[in-house]
Amino acid sequence: MKKMALINKLTERFYGMVELVKNSVFEQVQAIGGCGNTLNRKSFNLARKPIGAQLKIVADSHTFAWEGWMKPENPVSRNWLLGGSFIKYRIFVNGKAIGIGPFRSVNDGNNVLHTFDVSDQLQTGENVLGVFSRGERLGFACILELDYADGSQEKIVSDSGWKQLNINAVYNPVCWHRQYLSQDFKGGAGPGEWAEHIDGLNFPDNWDQAGFDDSSWMNCKENGTFTGDIELPELGNYQFKQISPVSIERTKNGNWLVDFGREVFAGIEMTGPEAGGDVEIRLSETLLEDKRVQFIMQTFNCYQDVWTFRPGGQKLAHFGLRMFRYAEICGYEGALSAENIAAVTVNTPFNSQESAFSCSEETLEKIWQLCKNTIEYTNIDSYVDCLSRERIAYEADSYINMLTHLAVERNTDMARRSLLYQIEHPTWPCEWLQFVIPMVYEYVMASGDLQLLSELYERLGRDFSLHGLRDKLALVPEFPQNVIVDWPDSQRDQYEFGQYCAVPNAFVYYDLTLLAELANLLGKDADCRQWKVLAAEQFAAFNRELFDQSKHLYKDCLNSPHNSLHSSMFAAAFDLVPEQEKEFIGDFLCRKGMVCSVYGSQFLLEALFRLRRGAAAVELMLADGAHSWVEMLRNNATTTFEAWSSADKPNMSKAHPWGSAPGNQIVRGLFGLRPVKPGWEEFTFDPQPGAIKRAKIVVPTVRGFLHAQFVQHNGKLEKSVELKEQCDLNFVK
Repeated sequence: MKKMALINKLTERFYGMVELVKNSVFEQVQAIGGCGNTLNRKSFNLARKPIGAQLKIVADSHTFAWEGWMKPENPVSRNWLLGGSFIKYRIFVNGKAIGIGPFRSVNDGNNVLHTFDVSDQLQTGENVLGVFSRGERLGFACILELDYADGSQEKIVSDSGWKQLNINAVYNPVCWHRQYLSQDFKGGAGPGEWAEHIDGLNFPDNWDQAGFDDSSWMNCKENGTFTGDIELPELGNYQFKQISPVSIERTKNGNWLVDFGREVFAGIEMTGPEAGGDVEIRLSETLLEDKRVQFIMQTFNCYQDVWTFRPGGQKLAHFGLRMFRYAEICGYEGALSAENIAAVTVNTPFNSQESAFSCSEETLEKIWQLCKNTIEYTNIDSYVDCLSRERIAYEADSYINMLTHLAVERNTDMARRSLLYQIEHPTWPCEWLQFVIPMVYEYVMASGDLQLLSELYERLGRDFSLHGLRDKLALVPEFPQNVIVDWPDSQRDQYEFGQYCAVPNAFVYYDLTLLAELANLLGKDADCRQWKVLAAEQFAAFNRELFDQSKHLYKDCLNSPHNSLHSSMFAAAFDLVPEQEKEFIGDFLCRKGMVCSVYGSQFLLEALFRLRRGAAAVELMLADGAHSWVEMLRNNATTTFEAWSSADKPNMSKAHPWGSAPGNQIVRGLFGLRPVKPGWEEFTFDPQPGAIKRAKIVVPTVRGFLHAQFVQHNGKLEKSVELKEQCDLNFVK
């Protein structure tokens, strides 16, 4: 009964925490585009150029598929595989790409309103507003607001006055064709994507430009209006970035190998050969022998499209998005140059000028940069696991992603939106549910947003702490969802499952301690005392029932003689180890080393720094064995991997932000910089440098930029930190 009560509570939807706008305007504007792939254009003349022009657009909300390996016994989420198109529209003004969207809504069924400034693209005379739509129901609705110097305003809205061309036969297959939904996307481009075999012979070049003859096009059908709630995206809009190849070479088999130099979440834009013809495009994160790309990737995405170009150097482009680094171009006659091909990335805005790091170990600098790049290259509308196989917001991924993101950029809006999306879209592992409270805590400490905490507080204690499942031993004997411990399961150090599992019970304690702190921040003194009492009970029971006194180690579960790394690692990371046992636990973790996954590494490093074993933590971050970030760099990583290697997880992605633990542990552990009051009003600065002789870092916060440094000399540690209004990147040189 307790399990079902929890499941039922998790299905509650909540509003009030997401910024909504009144829908009275869009309730009067017709949706056009409809289902499938359509080009929609509106030609209009301007006698004078406006001083401002804002395009507002909404589109079909995203849909999710239930079928497949992830379907839980008691479904509580609409967070599974994307059942429809990830991208619903691309916008063009006078031939220039302006925007792409929309974001997934925090609350399913809502529509997300994006606004694009198109002032610079308009001209006197004829103008063309074009929308390439991939709708699932109504399509899209838009309003172009034109403001003039004399104070007058003009509006252009989506209606039957627009012209439309159905191009399902050009971009094939269409998005309502149901793709095979399982963990193996062999033959498909992945969730929210479809193979795009483009027939350029029937693609209307220059359709989005003035002077194009659309007389043969049909008038758009008015499909009704969007009547649901409309959310503002908070993060702004997706940003385009054109990435040119760093190398192009002709391989022995006559194909072209294109290396973009880094992982990209992008589509290909390519000018075809002068003679035209069929060109096959293969994309991947990985190269095979003979410089071929593994286009059926380790993640089982199949990135293989055939584009037919008309003669004369026609330009074609993907509508959808893939995660890749390499392209293999087959059948391209003539020379393929960097001017002929690009990867056009799509990510949320990222300010790379808000953080910097240097130290006496160049390798650690490279690892920090790898983690920072991972955040920049993978951030979309919320934190997700990977952009190839699933594109799902998992709580564990979101937690680590958030910690590293906030260590390199002060974009707390991204953390807030991800947190709200994650709560509305829970997933299936037990501990993942238990990450919600730590996510809220870390967000509040970074942002100072007590308003959101106040709105979420009651639900946190009721739905996510799991303390209500404890029995007379003051521990939880059985948990309501699958206990993970670590992932992949080969990285669990032979953990023995059973009643009163140590790892999720450690999470119960950590959640209770954080709830006490959160209650204190809200001035809820009685609640704070209650959470502290419950936490003390959990602490005592955990160490009474799950600690093996003869070995000075934690057991995996109540009746297990086994002592995995994970039982002691999570206990130490969550401050469950009594003072007199810390030396034993620290020695054990140091002996064990990195016998956990890249996910587990977050908590191993956290545990070592908490136990004042900074030297061991630094040594692990710099290690060059099979389980290391150095090994990732050796394998040409430009983003952190999902697993240490494909030997550990054969279907791993090579762009997975949950592998970015050093990105936050360099700040939180090596420098010991952590907020102790919301919004960094107060913070600790307690370096544990280990073998690092000197280091400097700039850490972004909502109050400014922390410029911290330390130097070890003759056995003494000299350190300093200063909060500055501006980020001084020269500081780290």
